[in-house]
Amino acid sequence: MNAKQTEQLTGISRRNLRFYEQQGLIRPRRNPENDYRDYSEKDIEDLKLIRALRRLDAPLEDISSCLHQDMTIPELAARQEQRLKQRQQEVETSIRFCQKLQNTSDIDSAYIDELLDRMDEPDVKKKLFSDWEKDYRKVARAEGRKAFSFTPEEAVTTPEEFTEVLCRYANENGLNLVITKEGLAPEFEMDGIAYTAQRIYRRVGPVPTMIVRCTALHPDALEADVPGVRGKVFQFFHNWWLLLLLFLLWLPRVIGAEAGHRWEVLLLGGVLGVVIVVLYRVFQNHKN
Repeated sequence: MNAKQTEQLTGISRRNLRFYEQQGLIRPRRNPENDYRDYSEKDIEDLKLIRALRRLDAPLEDISSCLHQDMTIPELAARQEQRLKQRQQEVETSIRFCQKLQNTSDIDSAYIDELLDRMDEPDVKKKLFSDWEKDYRKVARAEGRKAFSFTPEEAVTTPEEFTEVLCRYANENGLNLVITKEGLAPEFEMDGIAYTAQRIYRRVGPVPTMIVRCTALHPDALEADVPGVRGKVFQFFHNWWLLLLLFLLWLPRVIGAEAGHRWEVLLLGGVLGVVIVVLYRVFQNHKN
């Protein structure tokens, strides 16, 4: 395949084709009849990968390592993600300083010196808070994918009705559903994640209401990429934050109570906390 055809197939200009060849990313063979470059199917595949990775702003050194199988694509993507996150933080900091300069009319030498000093200070507190917030969002998303519930409008008494309810839920939420096992405890894949479902009946007033509870078959595979103690703390916080909040609100009364009555206050607070958590879970099930 000649350079013109390769340019059309890959969207890479002939100038960049030569540049990538000079950098050792591709090595097209030469046509012995006219000494023109002859790009193979493998070259086309590599060039498309190069273009995709360059769109991610990956450095040529990493792309070369990937093409020569010294680095895998997931490893390259992970390294580039860290670079982009660092760059994002730097850009956000620069935007804040630009906004500050826009709102300042008197800019003198002393102001510039102060601004430079502030630029040199590491924004530790903001970075720490930002990292914790992002990690908690990861944990919350992971926990939400491990299990979810919804309340169908109609009763489910047969495997066919269960399949129909699941299909309707997937269509309404734009999810890709594949039923792998029909029944009253069906198994299915939702956006590539394997789940099983069961019917749960709860009484709301005088009327029993059915809730479909879907649980991931392999929840360990859905753990958020938040290592160490922080991930465990966020999991606990995500599932029991109401109970913790109630305890903190009840703590002043415990401290102020007489010694003989503190255990009664603690017991009552614990019971109320469990009731609130249960009510919250019921609310979430109906909401979902």
